[in-house]
Amino acid sequence: MASTTPSFAFGPLDYISLMFQGVYFTASESVPEEITVTTKGVGDTQPIAIENALNMAVQQAVGVLLLSEQSVKNDAVVRNLVSQYSSGVVNSYEVKNCDGKPVSCVVTAKVSPWKFMRKLEGDSQTIQVNGNDLLAKHETAKNTLIQRYKMTFYYMSQIRQSGLDVHVRSVSVEPSFNDKVRLNVEYEVKWNKEFKKEIIRFLEKLERDTVKNDANHQVYIQWGPTGLFENRVRVNTFNEDFRQMMLHFMYEPIYVRIDELNICENVRHENVFTVDWYGVRRQTQIEVEPQRLKNVNKLSMGISCLKQ
Repeated sequence: MASTTPSFAFGPLDYISLMFQGVYFTASESVPEEITVTTKGVGDTQPIAIENALNMAVQQAVGVLLLSEQSVKNDAVVRNLVSQYSSGVVNSYEVKNCDGKPVSCVVTAKVSPWKFMRKLEGDSQTIQVNGNDLLAKHETAKNTLIQRYKMTFYYMSQIRQSGLDVHVRSVSVEPSFNDKVRLNVEYEVKWNKEFKKEIIRFLEKLERDTVKNDANHQVYIQWGPTGLFENRVRVNTFNEDFRQMMLHFMYEPIYVRIDELNICENVRHENVFTVDWYGVRRQTQIEVEPQRLKNVNKLSMGISCLKQ
């Protein structure tokens, strides 16, 4: 069902700001032509659940364009727009899993925020708010920085939702006289290859857009052995809150779960961008009650302890 991933391309416009029913939407050079979103939808049937998941994906992607303060009114406007314009905004999608009654589906979609802006621009109710005076230029510069923050927050927050995979390498039962069963589980955490390509392209673009000699607000990210300019970026955030946000997502813990046993484990790491470089392979021993293993033929693991 999934199509091949198209090349990463940024929108042809440097900046556009639109107002629809009092809500401001802005797209700057920080917004890529396509972003990847993983969401869940629920419905009475599988097609309805998938459709709801895709609408949620578009709503989440459109969120990076929304610079107005969040409110019930703004949320309602966005939901209505998503229902009108979701067709043609999703470039491709893959259904990861569907189960349960009612049906719950997890979908990974590739959404184009720029296509949404172009559709919105053609609506008769939309007002274009760009200007050329100094005040307008100030607002443009400020909004560009705000959107740069929102885009960076989006990608960094997605690392532990869509960016990492955990692979079970082996499971063995250790002989024991104890009443509980001892399991030895070996697993490995790695980056999702497609997401890693996407976030690195974004960070490289962010580095080019933030060239400034400001070590106080700079974030250095390296994901492999580096030559002159390879496998690393230096991002100037212009703001300490921006810098601290990036550092938070780089160094926060990685948790893995074993679905069948409802077990969660904290995986220690240098920082999340070094996971593939240094390797994160762990072996853990688990003691479980025998009845919990009844009808369990294999163990499946995932990132985070909140099961999707």
